Amino acid sequence: MTDIPKTKYGVAIALFKGNEVYMSQRTWNQLHYSSDWQIVYGYVSGDYERYADAAVRVTKEETGINLVISRLCYIKSMMVGNEFYYTYFVHLKDDEVPAPPTTDQLVTRSGYTSFPLERAVNMKLVPCLEKLLRATWKALAKSTLGKSPPLVEERNAWSCMADYD
Repeated sequence: MTDIPKTKYGVAIALFKGNEVYMSQRTWNQLHYSSDWQIVYGYVSGDYERYADAAVRVTKEETGINLVISRLCYIKSMMVGNEFYYTYFVHLKDDEVPAPPTTDQLVTRSGYTSFPLERAVNMKLVPCLEKLLRATWKALAKSTLGKSPPLVEERNAWSCMADYD
């Protein structure tokens, strides 16, 4: 009998400010994708946490940024190995910046740094992230012509979660 790994369910959140995305680098001592760049991500807690609630919680835990569900814009779902992720886009306000990592967080990743999308898509990224960032770049270019999108324009570019509750 073959041992089939159980699927893990999680969320990934791309934090943008204008045409720049915040990413952190995985540390060398991780088993998978060492030194690859990643966006904010985490797992759904228990059997009943909603994906959008998990995205708000994970963003707070990983970056210190408080979000409300209505700011989440669903991008797509994706599988990475035996992990299933709902991915979201959030356009940060001018005064929102990820907090420096805690000592515990430094064991697995660096602090969050913003990169222009043109550069980010060519970095060494965790699986599926390049495709996700390229799709985001295309959608942003169509909806905003390279300008920082106001919330109203985000809603036209993405299926947002404003009516989720």
